[in-house]
Amino acid sequence: MLDPYLLTVHTLTLRQLGTAEQLSEVTGQPLDDVTANLEKAVADGAVLAAKDKFMIGPVGRTQLDEAYPTAFADIRASDAIRDAMDAFETGVNKQVLSLTTDWQTKEVGGERVPNDHGDADYDAAIVDKLARVHEKTVRVLAPLVAADPLVDRFLDRTGTALTRAEGGETDYVSGVRVDSVHTVWFQMHEHLLRLTGRERPE
Repeated sequence: MLDPYLLTVHTLTLRQLGTAEQLSEVTGQPLDDVTANLEKAVADGAVLAAKDKFMIGPVGRTQLDEAYPTAFADIRASDAIRDAMDAFETGVNKQVLSLTTDWQTKEVGGERVPNDHGDADYDAAIVDKLARVHEKTVRVLAPLVAADPLVDRFLDRTGTALTRAEGGETDYVSGVRVDSVHTVWFQMHEHLLRLTGRERPE
C-alpha cells in the first residue's frame, strides 16, 4: 500500500483541488499528518499550493505512477478483484450514472428536460434506487474492501450522503459543493482505477 506521504499526494488525484481538511476527510488521515505531508510535497515540487488549497503537480503524478505498480501489486494480481471490478464497471457503476442522469433530468412528452425537483415522489424513488444500488455495491466490492480499507471508507461516505438525501437534503444526491453521492462515487471510482491499473471507461 502507499505510505502516508504518497497517500496524501494520491488524494489529490481523487479531489483535484482541496484543503488539508478536505483531504483528511477523504482518507481519514489525521489532519496534522496531512498538513505535514502537504508541506513536504510542496517543498518537493510534487504539489502546488494556492493559499490554503492544494493540487497535484507533474512531479507528484510521476511519483505516483512509479509507486502504484509496487504498492498495489497484490491487488492487481488478484482474480477476485479483477472479477469484482468487471462487475462494478458493467453493473453498479452504470446504474449510478443512469440514476444521476434521472435525478438531474426527467422525461416530459418524450423529451429530457431539467428536473426542477417539484415532484417529491419522483425524487424519492430515485434516492430509493440509489440506496439499493449502494447495498449491492457493498457486496460487489467486498474483495476490494478486504484489500484496501480506503474503499470501505468511500462506501461509508456514500452511505452518509444517501442518509442525508433521504432526510431531505437533496444536494447530497449530486451537488458539487458537498460530499454528495455523485461526488464521493466519482472519487471512489478514480481510486479503484488507480488501485487496479485500469483506465476510466469511455
